[in-house]
Amino acid sequence: MSENSSKGGAWSRRATVSGLLAVGGCAIQPEAMVNLVQAPPSEQPPAPSAEGQILETAFDATTRMTVPVRLDGHGPLEFVVDTGANVSVVAIEVAQQLGLPNIGQALVHGIAGSQLTDLTRVKRLSVGAVSEDIPRMPMMPRGRLGADGLLGMDVLRGRRLIMDYKRRQLDISRSAPRTGAMPVFSLSGVRQGRDPVFVVPARIRFGQLIIVDAEIAGVKVVAFLDSGSQNTVGNGALKSAVASRHTGFAERLFKAPLISATGQTAIGEIASMPPLRLGGLLVGNMSIAFADLHIFDLWELTDRPALLVGADVLRQFNSVEIDYGRRLVTFRPPAEYMSRRVR
Repeated sequence: MSENSSKGGAWSRRATVSGLLAVGGCAIQPEAMVNLVQAPPSEQPPAPSAEGQILETAFDATTRMTVPVRLDGHGPLEFVVDTGANVSVVAIEVAQQLGLPNIGQALVHGIAGSQLTDLTRVKRLSVGAVSEDIPRMPMMPRGRLGADGLLGMDVLRGRRLIMDYKRRQLDISRSAPRTGAMPVFSLSGVRQGRDPVFVVPARIRFGQLIIVDAEIAGVKVVAFLDSGSQNTVGNGALKSAVASRHTGFAERLFKAPLISATGQTAIGEIASMPPLRLGGLLVGNMSIAFADLHIFDLWELTDRPALLVGADVLRQFNSVEIDYGRRLVTFRPPAEYMSRRVR
């Protein structure tokens, strides 16, 4: 997080990239003519329940949050918490070890393309006190996932999710129904010496939660929260908009590969960037990979600036709370950063 202004050359230094940028979010189409990445979510959140439980988490090699999951009683297995995946995914190696059945194939969409993928059936996926029947679960090589599997929106939708990066905990519970007016901005705890709290409204688009008030380098963006993506990725429309406002921006880009969970590789252009504004919060110390990805085509976001906010940004916070039922995102940055409200 940063209080620095986006003006001047503070963000013009080249970002450093070590190795490959592995971006893992994906979505599934269970039948040839149906694409779940565009399927509208239920407008009615589930009723509250007593299923809430705090789970100890870890971080994978790319510092994405992982959580212990059981499949049909087997485990624990390490699944990446992936708010950018419409469905949960299991590694082929894990499915074979557990003797899970092969029930057919489906087209799975990743960031860089699509691939026909084998499916399995899991009668009970358990994470803490949450349990779901997953009738169609894609199977992909563990090397592409970077973990035993991905915990996607088929489990997370309609729930309240607190990813506590500071304490390495995940709190997952049913979301309460939305009531009253939606807050535009909320900040608390600063004067009392506690960590500041920023509450930002969001909405659902194509089954994904997006921030309704986001901006970077003076450009308004559609910002998706994708905890399964190692890096933050912007589309070509965002790159063009930034380049038109900031002379010399194009010369500061350098190329690096982006690897999809479905196996395809896209070439991204990397640049360090000024702070990202999410509601009243400024997030600094970041770089963005720009690429016209397949996933932006699926979301019909090729002609307007859009951003997948990855784990590289989310892990800067003490915790990030995503309430899918109430459509609110709560950011708790460390007190020492003291990000300011943007007026």
